[in-house]
Amino acid sequence: MKEISRLPLDQDLSTLSSWLRSQGVIHKIIESDGEQVLLLADEGYAPKVLEILDAYVNNPTMREHLAQGQRQSAIKPVSVAAYDRVTPKQAPLVFIVIALCVLVAWFTNLGEGGPSLRAFLIVNPFDVNVDISSMQGRWEALLATLYLGDYWRLLTPDLLHFSVLHITFNLLMFWVLGGQLEHRRGTWSLLSLILVVSIASNVAQLLDGGYLFGGLSGVVYGLFGYCWVWARYEPRVFMPDALFRFALIWLIIGYTPLTEWVGLGRMANSAHLYGLLSGLIWAWLVFSLGRYRSKLS
Repeated sequence: MKEISRLPLDQDLSTLSSWLRSQGVIHKIIESDGEQVLLLADEGYAPKVLEILDAYVNNPTMREHLAQGQRQSAIKPVSVAAYDRVTPKQAPLVFIVIALCVLVAWFTNLGEGGPSLRAFLIVNPFDVNVDISSMQGRWEALLATLYLGDYWRLLTPDLLHFSVLHITFNLLMFWVLGGQLEHRRGTWSLLSLILVVSIASNVAQLLDGGYLFGGLSGVVYGLFGYCWVWARYEPRVFMPDALFRFALIWLIIGYTPLTEWVGLGRMANSAHLYGLLSGLIWAWLVFSLGRYRSKLS
């Protein structure tokens, strides 16, 4: 949580705290160094809360109105968007990834093939002298690729997309969920999730289905899992149960021939499944360790 103000110990903040709770603003008031410290879970509410705090401290009428549960026209409830509509300034990494995906889609002509496509695959079949028709062969191909120093291939399949629908859905979900993560928890939080989930989902898809795949959907599924766990710790996180159920249903559909019947092609099912699992596990580790450290402090 972020400290936004300090006040004397004799200042009664109980009414203000109750009102903030009624508005859904997650906060804490603790004692530190002989003062009361007001902490907010979401720093984005700080300007509005500070404005109300100033009126609360200096205007007895304000305290009476809050105590009675009334709102003056000058006091509006804290508005909460369904999701964070982030800008490049708020989530620079999100927009860098989106721009890279668009550029790679243009450069590869949406995965039409040839050298431009092979440059982004997890392994280039022309660079490794192994039989990649089996899982063992694909594992050896991956090790050979890493031996050559092409570590970046663990991540570059994320940038490949094979249709307008494919890239549109992935980038929209990445902007919504990834933007929320970067805006609220920082660029490093999003970057670490991308690294963990990308490696897990891309390696799993290679071993299970071969090297010819791509898309940001593994990371998107990782964000589904991460945000689902995160919402259990912070209720104001955007992760509707309906959206999570849709992700699970789509994951199950991917294991059926339905997507091929309707012309969407074969799904990267292992990337989706292991992306979801790695996102869930990563979030559990992040928030469990965070809570453990809070208890120690």
